[in-house]
Amino acid sequence: MDKKKNGIPKLRFPGFTGAWEQRKLGEVVKRETCQVISSDNNPSVEYDDVVSEQGELNKDVLAKHSVKKGIQFNKNHILYGKLRPYLHNWLNPNFKGVAVGDWWVLKPKNDIKKSFLYALIQTQRYDNVANISTGSKMPRADWNLVSNTNFAIPSQLDEQLKIGEVFSQLDSLITLHQRKLDHLKEQKKGLLQKMFPKKGEVVPEVRFPGFTNAWEQRKLGDISKTKRGLTYKPFNID
Repeated sequence: MDKKKNGIPKLRFPGFTGAWEQRKLGEVVKRETCQVISSDNNPSVEYDDVVSEQGELNKDVLAKHSVKKGIQFNKNHILYGKLRPYLHNWLNPNFKGVAVGDWWVLKPKNDIKKSFLYALIQTQRYDNVANISTGSKMPRADWNLVSNTNFAIPSQLDEQLKIGEVFSQLDSLITLHQRKLDHLKEQKKGLLQKMFPKKGEVVPEVRFPGFTNAWEQRKLGDISKTKRGLTYKPFNID
């Protein structure tokens, strides 16, 4: 979403030509503050429940059965983690729940698409402002600063929607490949356990066809060499 000085982004969908508007975040979103108690059908969402930078839940929050106090949200809201904003905790929920802990619960106003707002809070521009935080040990984003900062926003809802859809599709692809990666990591972990003999055994549990002999017991020092780090010596220039 980088833009040129004339208010027009460098990369844009065909058919959109007008300059983007400079608007304060507080003018386009409402920050919710209504506190409620979580329940089985109104689950709590905490930092530990969200995968940083991916905006994905790492567990079924409906199965937590916890009773905690926080800010009510629903599918019309976006969650942004204000505590240590450099951790990039955010969530675009499609359910109702209770945001427990240091969350901002943001609701886009009528002239802002939720998907666009969700993309906006992930931009470098927003990140830079959010990380001008208060506190040293437990830094928190400053709502007064962030809400009064101008951000470039398309005036046309269609353009906002298209931008939001692009990043939503990318998020779905990232999630899909992340799950594949996680599956491959688990598969590798399992094979490392089964394709090497267990302690006290000489034959692995899983083996390629055609190999039947027992494995040998050998010391690592007999089959490998170690090298120490090289010391830097400057060249002599005569």
